[in-house]
Amino acid sequence: MKKIFILTGEPSGDKLASSIISKLKENEQNIQYLSVGGMHLNALGIKSIFELKEITYIAFTDILLNIFKIKKKIDETVNKIIEFQPDILFSVDSPDFTLRVAKKVKKINPNIKTIHFIAPKVWAWREGRVKKMKQYLDHIC
Repeated sequence: MKKIFILTGEPSGDKLASSIISKLKENEQNIQYLSVGGMHLNALGIKSIFELKEITYIAFTDILLNIFKIKKKIDETVNKIIEFQPDILFSVDSPDFTLRVAKKVKKINPNIKTIHFIAPKVWAWREGRVKKMKQYLDHIC
């Protein structure tokens, strides 16, 4: 049985991921899923390792005030992914969270295929990011 870990960082990513995974579930029944997701993935019967609201911070000051909680959640997520041993880590949007997790996962287990959906606008934001992302992402959609 194949395993996919779905990694989202906010409700919009959860919704986007659920639209893709629902199609995959129609065509392929023999996949086990685990996620950091919300109500949309949950509606598909996919368990989340914690509630999405625990990592969803919008304002810069909220992020700053919760930086240690966020870092702890990144490490917790990495540990759960490694423990789950997925064939694929499918991350969606929220690059500040999802790409940090993907980078750590790939460093620990380079055999996990990493796919990121909704690429960050690298040409307009954080130049040089493409070279770095190539080190830990196998595919970008």
